[in-house]
Amino acid sequence: MTEQNTHIQVEALSLPLGAGDGPLNQAFADYETKNPQYGERWLANLTLHALDDTDRAVIYVARRSADDFIACPLKVDTQRNSASSLSTFYTSAYSPVVCSDSPGDLFQALFQYLAGQEGISALTLSPMNAADPLFAMVRDSLELAGWKGRHDFFCFGNWIHDTGDESYQDYLASRPSKLRNTIARKTKKFLAEGKGQLELVTGGDALEDAIADYVTVYNHSWKHEEPYPNFVPELLRLAANRGWLRLGIAKYEQQAIASQIWLVCGNTAYIFKLAYHEEYRRLSPGTVLTAYMMQRVIDADGIQRIDYLSGDDSYKADWMSRRREQHGIAAYNPRSPRGLAMLAGHTLKRVLKSFIKR
Repeated sequence: MTEQNTHIQVEALSLPLGAGDGPLNQAFADYETKNPQYGERWLANLTLHALDDTDRAVIYVARRSADDFIACPLKVDTQRNSASSLSTFYTSAYSPVVCSDSPGDLFQALFQYLAGQEGISALTLSPMNAADPLFAMVRDSLELAGWKGRHDFFCFGNWIHDTGDESYQDYLASRPSKLRNTIARKTKKFLAEGKGQLELVTGGDALEDAIADYVTVYNHSWKHEEPYPNFVPELLRLAANRGWLRLGIAKYEQQAIASQIWLVCGNTAYIFKLAYHEEYRRLSPGTVLTAYMMQRVIDADGIQRIDYLSGDDSYKADWMSRRREQHGIAAYNPRSPRGLAMLAGHTLKRVLKSFIKR
């Protein structure tokens, strides 16, 4: 623990967090209800199963008192001595945990600590909601803490739909007629003669078989091989334990040909992973399964929002009604030789880009 001034202390903690710090544990639990990706359990799973050998997960906490603090989960690259948000390509939303009415100076103290005592050369925080006031606070605090070359950057689009009190039929009526017709036609064809079945697994004895079905479908899909193959199966077990899991499986003639991972938490259904067997593309199992999942989470779970997470895939505009953007923030530490070199490179790139535009 290092004291930044007479009022604020900064400490670096490992995951999983100990049970002795009640306010910190409660803050992470509260943030988990906002988005599972903000919670300690998600971050601990990511730390165990989705980091490279040179990465180290650290929860940096800047604290004014026991109940007045911020916590910033970071991934430190021990080779380059740079840091980024504790996230991977699996992550669609990142947020520091704030338990303070005046967090600005807490962020400033934390970023000063990273630049000074930790000697971090570069810092990147993403993906974050640029419309959230917290984004601007973090950005401004970096500059006040002495970081240079601070810049924002676009990460990806994020499609959502607010369901309110609508039923699935209300939702379906609001979608384009082409999509409605496709759902009706393809679902009828898929289920004809009892060849197709749709299943939803939330846990229990069926979980491990459903996980195996998901892995089989994924391995026969168009998607790249998973670089961290244990992360998703462990996430499915975690989600089942937490009551979040909605794992959809489409089978045709008893073979799993499509699978979708949805997480329901805090009145939101997050569409985390989609995959289908390429040899069965003609059956549109992805469309059929998505419609089935939509009906279940709207009518049975009574969710208020559906979140397609990351990506501007064109089909998402048919299913969703509103687009947001996720952005990131990056800056360099001029007190670090590597940070100074990266700052020079960034500045030169900006000058050349401005010159080319003229």
